[in-house]
This record gives sequence, structure tokens and C-alpha cells, in this order.
Amino acid sequence: MKKVIIFLTIFILVVSTASPIAFAQDYQKNITLNCDIDYMISLDNGTEIVTKNAQKKTAPASVTKITTALVVLQNCDDLSKTVKVSQSAIDSLKNTGSSLSGLKVGEEMSVLDMLHCLLIPSGNDAAAVLAEFIGGTQEHFVEMMNECVKNLGCENTHYDNPHGLDSQTHYSTAEDIAVIAQEALKYNEFKKIVCLPKYTLPATNQNKERVLTNTNSTINKSFLTYYRDYIKGIKTGHTENSGYCVVTYASKNGYNYLCVAMGGDYRDSDNDKIEENQAFMDSIRMYEWAFSKLSYELIASSNLIVSEVKVNYSWKTDHMRIVPEKDTRALVPTGTNEGSVLIVPEDKPEEVDAPIKAGDFACKAKVIFADAEIAEINLVYAESVSKNYLVYAYSLVKRLLHNTVFRIIVLLVFIVIVAYIYLVIKSNNNKRRKKKQQLKIVKINDMNKGDRKTFGRYKPKH
Repeated sequence: MKKVIIFLTIFILVVSTASPIAFAQDYQKNITLNCDIDYMISLDNGTEIVTKNAQKKTAPASVTKITTALVVLQNCDDLSKTVKVSQSAIDSLKNTGSSLSGLKVGEEMSVLDMLHCLLIPSGNDAAAVLAEFIGGTQEHFVEMMNECVKNLGCENTHYDNPHGLDSQTHYSTAEDIAVIAQEALKYNEFKKIVCLPKYTLPATNQNKERVLTNTNSTINKSFLTYYRDYIKGIKTGHTENSGYCVVTYASKNGYNYLCVAMGGDYRDSDNDKIEENQAFMDSIRMYEWAFSKLSYELIASSNLIVSEVKVNYSWKTDHMRIVPEKDTRALVPTGTNEGSVLIVPEDKPEEVDAPIKAGDFACKAKVIFADAEIAEINLVYAESVSKNYLVYAYSLVKRLLHNTVFRIIVLLVFIVIVAYIYLVIKSNNNKRRKKKQQLKIVKINDMNKGDRKTFGRYKPKH
């Protein structure tokens, strides 16, 4: 009985340690998101963390103004230049219900201050003024906007205006918006402006000094429900077609993320009997989950045997191990390890010829986690293998013998040799026959001569 118990115990231990454990965590499985579109990426390595309808074309509302600001920054080398508000810019927004920054016809201020009016209170009037200043006309400026995003590779974005009012062919996607926002963040002035909860706009020729309040409540301490100290800008938006939208980025404990939430509404999502802006709330949910659950983990060590490749011309070994070129870490749920990911070699060679040096490139490989590619790595050969010339020579002969053309050539040569030998033998035989015939003639002739002599000397006896 004891032996049976011991056997069963050992069996259970062996099975439990030897069997692979199925492990596949979904990045967003523990996040409840209420917006129609949610998208989150790592600003550190570009990893996509959350992708909910991220490629869906949608009205971008005032998120459009990120591109407006980007085109201005790309085309204005001096932000201290003076901009004058035109009648045409103000008239273009009549009866549109636009969000405005209070600009007046004839008002003058710097391009930099006009960018504050554009990005902090989301002034459509500032968008129209800047578009005319940079592009000559709003129509030409919109062409510049479309060219700008095209150059960034944003194929699912098209603008009809510089401010984001709904239009049938005015659309973008969360993925494209994330690309555009990252490009805009490369400009320090843009980065500074979008992080400001408030800005005191200096007095102008038409207005007194006034305070601009950012429409992004996640960076304003006055809004306790939404404020998070780790969240920075970038831009909000809202129209009938777009719903509530917000693009933000955040930094905490050395980790940096960017979120896009679009198609949100107001609802009581935390049971406090108060309705909340779900674009803000989804962004907060994504950030809090990422900061608490994600970390850089070792997902491919340099001594991990990924696969093997057949080796030719070696006496000592017939297969080479391939391993990751170096230790690779990726942003994954804390606790993830090499056993949690799948490494898939790409274009792995079926065989390789010696000599090979340890560290020589073998092929590339994708690292798959939760059905998504999280890294691409190089695979290299784990050890060195020298070339054995005896094996090489044998292999060469073997290959030749199996080569159809070579076989035909050998056969032809053999036939030629046999034919040659046959002809030589036949020729020799013919020569011998001729010799024999000549000898016979000579002998007969000699005999005839001898007989005649003998006959001449012979005298019969009487």
C-alpha cells in the first residue's frame, strides 16, 4: 500500500511539473470600458495595450486641433509673429454653435498666444485665424493638414476644416490620432501648452487680460472625479457625431502611455448617482490598470533554445541550436515569463553549411503574447561548428552520384570508353588476322620454292 501511495505521489509531481501550463493573458481583460473607441499604447516602445475599435473611422471633433497646431508649428519659424483676427475667420463660424476663445475682429496677438487659444479652451475662432495666417485661406490650410497626416502614414484620416465641426468627409481613427499626437509632442511649445490647466492670456488691442481654462478636466485639480496627477494634456473634443473624446498621455514610475477615448457619453458608471464623462473615465481606467498591472518582464533570454537547424559538412554534430541574440524584455502583465509567450521563427533555414560561428544570424522571430505580436527578435546559432573536408568531399561525391546530368555524362563516358575498347580490340583482331594470312602466304610460297629446289636435286634410283 505504501508503495502504491509513493508511486501515485511521484506520478502526480512529475505530471504537474512536466506538463506545459496554458497561459495567455489579455491586456484588457480586467478593464471595463464604456466608450465606443478606446486605444492605448506605450510611448516607451510603441506596444499596443488596448485596441477597441481603434481602426474605426469616426468624427474627431476638436481633436482635429492637434493637427491644426502641428501644421502651424511645422510652418511657422517664429511664434512671436503677430496674428490679426480677420472678419472672414469670425464669419466662417456664424451659427455653428462653436466653442470660442472670445477673439474679436481686428484683435492682434502672437502666434504662440493664438495656439493657447486653440488648444486650452478649444477655440474654433483661433483655428480659423491660424488657418488663414499659415495657409492664406482656410481651404489651402486644410490641404496642408491632409498632406501632413498623409506624410505621417495616416491613411484613414481626412479633414474638411481646421477646427473639427462635423462634416461627412471629416474623419479619423484612434490609431491615426495617436500617431499625429506623438508627432505634435515632439514640439516643446505644444507639449507645454497642452499640459496647462489654465493660462493667463495677456491683454490685447481688443481685450483685457483673461484666463483660459483647459477643457481637459483630468489635468485640473478642481475636478476631483477626473483629476489625476500623472495625466498630462492633450486635447478634448465633442460634437453630435463624435460623442465625447479625449486624447491624453501620462507618466508614472518610469512608464509612459498615450490614450485615445472617443464616442463617449455621460453616465453613472461608479454608482455614485452622478453621471461622468466616459471619455475621461475610460482614460483613467486604462492608465490605472496599466500602471498597476504592467511591467517590463524577460520574455526571451539569450540561452532559450527556440529551435534547431540541420548542419551539413560537420563530423561532430548534425543539428545546430538557435537562440535569441540577446535578452529581450517587453511590456506585459507582471509575472509574465518565457513560458507565457510564443516565439515563432520566420524564414528559418531548413539546413545550413558549416563552418558556423556562435552568434551568427539565423533568422528573425516574432514574440506572440495574448494573440498579439509584442516584439521581434533575432535568432542566432548557439555554438560554433567547424567544417570537415572529408565529410564535405564525401557529400560532394554523393551529390554528384545522385545528379541526373552527372549520371548521363558518366554513362556517355562509359559508352565511349567501351566503344573505344571495342574498336581497339576489333582493330587488333583485324591486324592479327591479316598477319596470319600474310604468314600463311609466305609459308606456302616458301614451301613451293623448297619443293622446286628439292625436286631439282632429286635423282631417282634405277
